[in-house]
Amino acid sequence: MKRPRAESYWLLAGVSLLVGCATTSKESQSISHLQTGEAFRIEEPRPDASSAAAKWASRFGDETLDELIAEALESNIGLDAAKANAKAVEAAARISGALKGPNLTLGLNSAKQQSRFSFLNFQKIEIESHALSLGSQWEVDLWGRLRASHAAGIAELEAAAADVEALKLSISGQVARAWYNLLESQSQYELAIDSARSLEDKVTSLDRRYDRGLVTSLDLRLTRAQAASSNALVQQRKTQLGNAKRNLETLLGRYPSGQQPSDYGLPDMEASIPEGLSSELVGRRPDLYAAERRLAASLSRQEVADRSWLPSLSLTGSAGTTSSELTDLLNSDFSVWNIAGNVGSALFSSGRQKAERDQAEAIAEVQIANFRSVAQTAFQEVENALSSEGNLARLSEETAVAAEENRKAEELAWEQYQRGLIDITALLDAQRRANESASQLVSVKNQRLQNRINLHLALGGDFE
Repeated sequence: MKRPRAESYWLLAGVSLLVGCATTSKESQSISHLQTGEAFRIEEPRPDASSAAAKWASRFGDETLDELIAEALESNIGLDAAKANAKAVEAAARISGALKGPNLTLGLNSAKQQSRFSFLNFQKIEIESHALSLGSQWEVDLWGRLRASHAAGIAELEAAAADVEALKLSISGQVARAWYNLLESQSQYELAIDSARSLEDKVTSLDRRYDRGLVTSLDLRLTRAQAASSNALVQQRKTQLGNAKRNLETLLGRYPSGQQPSDYGLPDMEASIPEGLSSELVGRRPDLYAAERRLAASLSRQEVADRSWLPSLSLTGSAGTTSSELTDLLNSDFSVWNIAGNVGSALFSSGRQKAERDQAEAIAEVQIANFRSVAQTAFQEVENALSSEGNLARLSEETAVAAEENRKAEELAWEQYQRGLIDITALLDAQRRANESASQLVSVKNQRLQNRINLHLALGGDFE
């Protein structure tokens, strides 16, 4: 198989990326999928990336959310693991860099030998020797193999650092999602309680009217059945609320006790998306930068595999002293030294070197495919969020109208039932529709918030 050149990988990556930016209307904004021939820039995460991971959340105007994200970035267990992994990769990069320099060793050797010789009437002879030496070994990087290996280590380190920033961004998004899911659960729980209380009041009223013979037992039983179903829904919503609290607490690194305060309402999504979002915003995504760095590392390792076929030159040398007396080791009169050079090249290795080169090529192909996949997914996520924005805004408006009309219809149905104008099924059906539309309105509010969170994560942060 012919080895692809490094330039080919970058060409494939550039062609596969969707660059350029176009805005249609305020309701339908889009990052255009036009290939302009311009280079798509992948930005290295800034030193203040930890604050950038949470900066976008200020768009929601929720101080509690800002505090929760800050807490999660300080104590999240998964983030600690990612930071530890980055330290390990950093150490590996230092190791690869150290191979380019000479290796110095200091040695002290003492020996004592005793021999008996029969031809000397078994006379005992003792020989004592001591040596102090400083040795050096250095592989001269004639073909840049060691430099390429170090470059791969540096690229892996940059990828690991970007993974940490990507996780920070992900954690901030997870916390925001969990927080607004919690607020939705709180609102749904309160709606269920209000509905249950309303039905209990109706059951009490119908009980009194039944005693006076004004309503039938069917009316009373149907109302009791719906009240019981409403009470069951309260318990279901209570369970969901507790689970939502524990989910958020786990993200925050706390014990999942279910004690997180949630006496807040879901905020309205009032801030609009700026027009003319640039495709370059996607280039800030740390996961995209990490994929690009791993691609660079694989190309460097491919160079290492290619150059391992070339001859290597190693220089060795040592200097020191040797003497039969330990006290003479620091005496220059007993000094010894040597220097040597070695040129070698592997002639036969049972196909190992060829297999290593084939492996490096395959890994590079995997990384280019992964890089293209990450880039394509990034643009897909942006387009999905932008497309959903307008749809959810209109859905929210219509759902709000439906909720208000159903609420008024439920009030009117109760009045008409008391006057004997409608039967109990019409009344209960009106209340059920009012409860469902109120619940749907809360759910749509949360969907808009979740979609805006997804957009920020897809863009790699704030709109600026």
